[in-house]
Amino acid sequence: MKKKPFLNISFWLKFLGVILLVYLIYKVGWKETFASFKKVSGIHILVSVFILWMAYYLKSIRWRIISNSYGISLGSYKASKVFFIGLFLANITPGRLGDFGRLLYIKDNLPTQKIGWSSLIMDRLFDLICLLFFSFTAILYYQFNFYILKFPREYETIVYWVVGGIGLFLLLFRFKKKFKKIVKPWWEAFNSHNLGWFKTILSFVITCISMILIYGVFNYIAWAMGIEIDHLGLFLGTFILGILSLLPITVLGIGVRETSLVLIFQLYLLPAEDAIALSLIIFLIQLISLIPGAIWFYLSPIRLKDLKHSK
Repeated sequence: MKKKPFLNISFWLKFLGVILLVYLIYKVGWKETFASFKKVSGIHILVSVFILWMAYYLKSIRWRIISNSYGISLGSYKASKVFFIGLFLANITPGRLGDFGRLLYIKDNLPTQKIGWSSLIMDRLFDLICLLFFSFTAILYYQFNFYILKFPREYETIVYWVVGGIGLFLLLFRFKKKFKKIVKPWWEAFNSHNLGWFKTILSFVITCISMILIYGVFNYIAWAMGIEIDHLGLFLGTFILGILSLLPITVLGIGVRETSLVLIFQLYLLPAEDAIALSLIIFLIQLISLIPGAIWFYLSPIRLKDLKHSK
């Protein structure tokens, strides 16, 4: 018997972010938040949308480079179109899993399904590596400026982590043959690309530029709102927001992003209503930037359930 949606735990987890957002606005004040929201003009929102579109187009170029290295033939227009559709699907699904819906649009171009999945995993890895790099830089920046991490005086936590790591290693060693049997064909498919050093470096450069544009939108809107904040700190902090937004308790980072941004603003002794308003404006900009992908998806829809049968 199929479970009803409201009896599914994951169904309710998605609403935690919304509940958190409503609670934050209630504590800060609706009038104060709306007053901060009105500080930005429509022209700044449109400029921000175009900045995001530029960043997404750059990412579609990177995806095309990666796909071609796997023997997947993609033209510039199709790569951009499918990438924008994948972006739309990614932002309406927890953990951005809908992004893998791109496979269904290029299935006729795939040598094998494993190659297709490998190309998308490679594409996501570039994002993840850059996101982790900037996030780690952000942690170091905030640690040196605000000493946000308090290292434990007792070593019990470290012992637990060491014991857990040893247990995981022994478990993998115990089932290494079965593990190799499952992983080996996927590993061979993943390594079947011919990126080379030049294309790899080029892909990283494209990724960094696109991420600077995407996360720099926070700084642009903060400037447009007249918020006096350390822009380097805000810029680096938004990468941590990017990681937190991947949590399956939120869609488009709702709630989690606002809470994190309030904490950053508190470090600089800035009002919480400006942080919430900034986050909501970014949310609005994200929604508008998804319109091309939503239109293309509407013109040629797919069922994400089909991804289960494409592995």
